[in-house]
Amino acid sequence: MLTVVARFMGRIKNQSGLPVIPLLLLGILVTHPIFYSCGDKAIGADGTVIAEFDWNGKQHITLEEMMQEISELPEYKQRQYQDKEGLETYMTLMAESRLILSLARDEKLNEDPEILKKVQDYLHELMVKKITAQEVDDKLSLTENDYAQYYEANKGEYVRPEQVRLSCITLLNKERADEVYAQIKEGKDILEVARELSDRGELVGPGANPSTPGDTDYIGRASFPSGTEPFLDAAFSAEIGQLYDGVIGVEVQGENYYMIFRKDEARDEYQKPFEEEDVRKSVIRKAEREKRQELMDNWVAELRGRAEVKTYIDRIPEAEPEEAEEASEEEQPEEPSVEEEPEE
Repeated sequence: MLTVVARFMGRIKNQSGLPVIPLLLLGILVTHPIFYSCGDKAIGADGTVIAEFDWNGKQHITLEEMMQEISELPEYKQRQYQDKEGLETYMTLMAESRLILSLARDEKLNEDPEILKKVQDYLHELMVKKITAQEVDDKLSLTENDYAQYYEANKGEYVRPEQVRLSCITLLNKERADEVYAQIKEGKDILEVARELSDRGELVGPGANPSTPGDTDYIGRASFPSGTEPFLDAAFSAEIGQLYDGVIGVEVQGENYYMIFRKDEARDEYQKPFEEEDVRKSVIRKAEREKRQELMDNWVAELRGRAEVKTYIDRIPEAEPEEAEEASEEEQPEEPSVEEEPEE
């Protein structure tokens, strides 16, 4: 906690480049086995003093305080302060942080209403998080049988749909698409043409990936927006290895796209087993989330019943018609373009 301010602010300096507030650090003492020096010891009632400064009286930092702070850091941060150099750095940060906090108290920032409000909000957040962990998270326990049952009840979520893989060229101009199709019919390889068109920035939509021009990878019907049905029907019904006869035109959101393709591969619908790593992870995550929500709902319902909570919806004013209409327009999702969407 004490090091947070210093980490963000760094070393505060004046125009000459020297620290604004000089530190009267006395150095590291040899009371801990990690320190290898022969300095004098200064052991007080609260522990071994490793630094001190004058600010409204003598202020001390002890070795025990520092080691306690470090032990409370995440493990990856603790590793930064394992040797003598790291501990010296932490000691300095600790002293600087206390100086800054001392100045803040002099400015009565500990009485600032805005800060106090944030402290109160954070306190409430921590309390809610703690009680929820006690009443919900700590009671969440699922077995392998629970996961298997969830999978069986939701098998439809783990079906890979029928898919095809195409060599595809998608263009925005019909005449250009006809020219390209004629070149391919004359014997030019479709992927070679796709690379040339990609280099000129002409490719769009399916097959436009600049790293693999022309290759759509595996795609399903759900990958594409409304309006592309003629293309999808042709792709799924075509013969593998055959160039589709002609240019297919589709319209998406008022934009016309022209497609030339060869069907290279196809694979049937496939039920993914629970044992697959991605399926198992998904099942565990969703089953635990569902169970947690059930525990949460039951707990909150019990609290509401105990407190006899009453709500008065009729006392909430209706939204103005104009505001409601604007909100409705803002919530309208945009339809996707002809670019294919990734599938799970």
